[in-house]
Amino acid sequence: MGASARYPTLLQPSAVGTPTSGLDWQTACRSKRQWAFDQAGFTYRDQHVEALMVSTGTKTIVVLTALSVEYLAVTETLANLQREDHPSGMIFERGELPGTSWVIYVAEAGEGNQATAVLTERAISWLSPRAVFFTGIAGGRKQDVALGDVVIATQVWGYQGGKQGVDGFQGRPRAWETSFELQQAARYAGRGPWSKYISPSTDPTPRIHFKPILAGEIVLDSSQSALGGYLDSHYNGAAAIEMEGAGFASAAHLAGAVPFLVVRGISDKADGTKQATDATGTQETAARHAAAATMAVIAALPDPAAQQDADAQPERRHAQNAANANGTPAAPQAAAARSPRQINGADHGGVVYAVQNGSQTVHNGPGAGDR
Repeated sequence: MGASARYPTLLQPSAVGTPTSGLDWQTACRSKRQWAFDQAGFTYRDQHVEALMVSTGTKTIVVLTALSVEYLAVTETLANLQREDHPSGMIFERGELPGTSWVIYVAEAGEGNQATAVLTERAISWLSPRAVFFTGIAGGRKQDVALGDVVIATQVWGYQGGKQGVDGFQGRPRAWETSFELQQAARYAGRGPWSKYISPSTDPTPRIHFKPILAGEIVLDSSQSALGGYLDSHYNGAAAIEMEGAGFASAAHLAGAVPFLVVRGISDKADGTKQATDATGTQETAARHAAAATMAVIAALPDPAAQQDADAQPERRHAQNAANANGTPAAPQAAAARSPRQINGADHGGVVYAVQNGSQTVHNGPGAGDR
């Protein structure tokens, strides 16, 4: 099946020329601009392909939070903050991550999975970001995960789906795997670079854990409750529990190619001591650590400026291929990028153009005269 039949809304017949095999679908999709490929008989429409692919050269990252304490912890790591309003009224602050080319958009989405899902989709549609993060605090579910530690979600488990029958409750959970690329950046950052984003006075140094996270609509603060026992029995691998990750992960997953990650600092142990531990400032500490880990992950991603240059390489190759196919001279920048070569023959005293490092030398053959 041809590309035009498989993707009728993405590629349309050109008004000029007839279809050939000059360019295939994969080659066309590497371009981020609108190209008219007359020799291929297709017009590549960038605005449609945006729905299917994310440019690795964009400088935009979105970080969403649920609470003010989380929002403030994130914005404290950024410079040159400016307010930007979504047409719906959702307020973002745009800032720069010092030492990088990244531009970070931060918003406070509020509590709960439903609102988070809506606002995540809204942010992705509006900003077309390189990646999206949900950053904040959570309750710990493991003895070896201490207060102030950070949990990077390898999976998000929505635990509240199920069926209630005469034999009791039977769980029907949903699960989302977070982006492998961002997990890798987090593992790299966790081996050392993230410590520079933490206050030097922090003692002991918090640890980063890579574990699944539970997400529901319940604030769990008892290890002896029926829900606590149910989670221990059926979701024993989870290291933290919170209230927004399922909505966030679902929206990011439905958006398609947008990498996403949930980062949580542990502010309580979900064991009945939440009120006492919160009073000691554990929420603020956990939020700062989660924000620090998030910024370290972003800083560990490939530099967007360098990626933009890499993305431009296919465009230059497309221009050269089109020029060669049409028999027209290559653009100066395309010619300068090539290795030394002879452009036209010197038969019968013709002219030879030698191009190297952007310089052009003209040699006249014997008896070339005005030719």
